[in-house]
Amino acid sequence: MKRKFLPAVLLLAVILGSCSKDKKEIIEDPEPTGPFLNKVTKVFEYFPAPGQFTNELPAWKTGDSDKEMADYALAALGKEQMISLGGFGGYVVMGFDHTIKNVPGEYSFVVLGNAFNQFAEPGVISVSVDANKNGLPDDEWYEIAGSEYNSSKTIRNYQVTYYRPNEAKDRVTNPDDPYTSDTEYIRWKDNKGDSGYLARNVFHDQSYYPQWKGDSITFTGTKLTDSNIKNTSGDPFSPYYVSPAFSWGYADNHANEDTDAKIKLDWAVDKNGSPVKLKGINFIKVQTAIRAEAGWLGEISTEVLGVKDLNLQ
Repeated sequence: MKRKFLPAVLLLAVILGSCSKDKKEIIEDPEPTGPFLNKVTKVFEYFPAPGQFTNELPAWKTGDSDKEMADYALAALGKEQMISLGGFGGYVVMGFDHTIKNVPGEYSFVVLGNAFNQFAEPGVISVSVDANKNGLPDDEWYEIAGSEYNSSKTIRNYQVTYYRPNEAKDRVTNPDDPYTSDTEYIRWKDNKGDSGYLARNVFHDQSYYPQWKGDSITFTGTKLTDSNIKNTSGDPFSPYYVSPAFSWGYADNHANEDTDAKIKLDWAVDKNGSPVKLKGINFIKVQTAIRAEAGWLGEISTEVLGVKDLNLQ
């Protein structure tokens, strides 16, 4: 009986062995272990709105295109040097050499800015996961729902169009205003029926319009209130302006060392405002969130100096 049964056992073993070779084994990519650089290592897009530091931080040269400007922005951020996003809507999209992990309940990262006491220029932060594993920020974005997210003064899907100015035209000045060299410099209009001009001040005489872009540019994003921006002297042409910080959850809002400058990935929400659970993120977008000017200080424009992953510190 044993001699008759043995061939059947061997045949079954051969069949099973053959099946196991044909079965595709799915193996997860190993988790990178580092060492990692605790800084921005990629800039996918740098698109500032008009502003007094546009074409200066970083500097634009004739012939420079989107790619060159993104490269200049990366060179600055890699050394924690400042880039300006200009007025409302201007933005930068950044990447890293690792995933910034979400440790539930803990702060995950801080966007470095140049905010100081009583003067903030808040930017909305959005994050994204490289879900399709192609290394590009082309997956869904999630907004960090800061302290003003549910405020009745916050406007979502706010849109502003800026128009390239005629740099050769005569400047419109106000003899009572010693700080503004052109009160009707760059025309803008929004999707709420409002319009106006971004002024040119006496401290910056280069073009404020991003020179590598077309004759008009449009930005859409979350607009935060400008009701807290005030001239404390009561004189509209006085230099005494304040722009107090919002409570938490924004870039260039509190000093970099403050706890309220730090960001939790637990605050991320989807386009419908529903909280999302993220294990980690690969991309960060920062966008100027206020459309206002502060006299001699110029337009409210978010500045970025880099990003720090707090898990690595």
